This record gives sequence, structure tokens and C-alpha cells, in this order.
Amino acid sequence: KEVIHREALEPSHHWLDAGSGQLGKVFLEVIGCDNIPNLDHGGHLGNKTDAYVTVVHESTVVKTDVIANCLSPRWPPWSQRAFVLRMTHSSSQVFLAINDYDSGPDKHDVVGRVAVDILALRPNTEYFLSYDIFNSDDFCTRKPRGSISVRVMIDIEDQRKMFLSGSLYRFLNPMHVSTKNKKDLRAVRYATNGSEGDSY
Repeated sequence: KEVIHREALEPSHHWLDAGSGQLGKVFLEVIGCDNIPNLDHGGHLGNKTDAYVTVVHESTVVKTDVIANCLSPRWPPWSQRAFVLRMTHSSSQVFLAINDYDSGPDKHDVVGRVAVDILALRPNTEYFLSYDIFNSDDFCTRKPRGSISVRVMIDIEDQRKMFLSGSLYRFLNPMHVSTKNKKDLRAVRYATNGSEGDSY
């Protein structure tokens, strides 16, 4: 386990470039999760959660590879785990939904979600961040369902535009997200709203 963890901290080999914004870039690497619940049936047979992470930023949706049968998964540096998210405005959060992948017709089971506040980060500074994972927004009753670790850095190409972009942009210019199938749409809705929804 220690070797796998150290290897996961190595720089990513491949980066997926996504989005069309010109304000700046968010460099995001999904490193791993710890102590997530087992959502697979047949746990007594060795079946465990097949974890993957859906990343939603503005109108962009990307996903990590699936790590099968592991409750503390690590994404190795050669896997799909690293993303360059191009920013349109400064107040955009990065939403992460952690799911249990199901290959059949059923929806992917929900582990929980996290939001990364980009406004709290300084440009050109690398952060290693760990967040508790929750599947509820009720602060009084919710309990952590493990944690997720990510490495993040933002690069701002125009500081003046960054300052002027402001949160009002989000309301004047709503983002539209397209997905290939209903399973992915559910994951996006859950990541951004905390609800999977049933209307399409």
C-alpha cells in the first residue's frame, strides 16, 4: 500500500485538456480516496466499490479511470486522472462526484461529492488538498463517507480579466453541459446539485 501511495504522488504522465475558456487554467489531479463505503453487492465474495470520479467545471465534464474493487483507491500517474480545465470566469467551482461504477443498466451508485473553491487558491501555487466526502447537504445529520485527495494549481493568463470577471457572470451566462448517456447526466447532476434527478 505504501508503494502504491508513493507512486500515486508522482507527476501525471498525461493531461486531458478540456473547456474553451481563456481566463486561465485549473490543473487538477485526482490522487486517491480513503475509506469509502463498499457499495458493491457480494462484499463477502471480495467484491468492492469500483470507484471513479466525475469532474464538472463550467460546461466541461471529464472522468477518471475506474479503480476496481478498492475502498482506498489510488489513481496511478499513467491513468486518466489529470485534467486541464480552461476557465471562463473566476467564481467557477470544480465539482467532484465519487461513484461506484456499474456496467449494467442500473445507475452508478453514489459515494458522495465535493466542491473545490477556486477563489480560495493563489495562482501558480500547487496545493495538495484533502476533503471529506459527503452524500448530503444537511450539516446537522451528514457523516463523512471517506475522503478524497487532489492536487490543484491555477494559472491565470490575464490578472485584470480575472479581477473583473466576478460572480455575476455565472447568472448572466448559464452553463450548458452535454453528456453521452443518462448515467453520466445523473453523475453531473449529483456533482453540481446533490441530486441525480429523473427528468431529462
